[in-house]
Amino acid sequence: MINPYQLLVKQEEEDFEEYLRKVHLIDIFKPLLEEFGDPELFKGVVKFIALGFSMDSDMLQTQGNTWGSVVEIIYEKSGLPDDRNEKDGIYNAVCLLQSDNVLDCIERWLRHQNSENWTQYIHYRDLRRQMLSLSLSDMKKATGEIDIEAKYKSAIYSKELLKMMEDARDGFIQNHPKLRGSVEAFNKATNNTKNSRSPGSYAVR
Repeated sequence: MINPYQLLVKQEEEDFEEYLRKVHLIDIFKPLLEEFGDPELFKGVVKFIALGFSMDSDMLQTQGNTWGSVVEIIYEKSGLPDDRNEKDGIYNAVCLLQSDNVLDCIERWLRHQNSENWTQYIHYRDLRRQMLSLSLSDMKKATGEIDIEAKYKSAIYSKELLKMMEDARDGFIQNHPKLRGSVEAFNKATNNTKNSRSPGSYAVR
């Protein structure tokens, strides 16, 4: 069976988008086409995700290097432009994980690698977002009064789910230790993202 990681980093076909369709990986990376329409940019960002967030990536044998130094090497190897001085440039969007589309595709790619712990993490996180939303909403009883008890329970559930998220994430990292830096950077970027995406928006479409 061909390794999906190898399919992404080894191919040299000119039409990369069409190639991803042939190997049935296009749905994972489709959101990137909205932001990185240039074919070479699109290919570079896909390779950046594959090199930086794959269980089989040799680039993640860090030998004591920090994620900050490793990701710079990965970015350069992906053939992406060094425009770090531009606020809205490719470097900030991709290497610093400031693009919501990049974060979305990283999450899709991690899920595609079939880790039960990662799937649990995403499930708990999305459920927690729902609980937090409910706890902050104006939930009302049939009488029209604010349902304080229901809001309180939602807040308690969200706290419990946070612990479950952390356990699932730690289990994922324990099983795939070389992804520690990648996952920690992803989590930090996700927590800092400006867009609040809906709980259902993370499903692979």
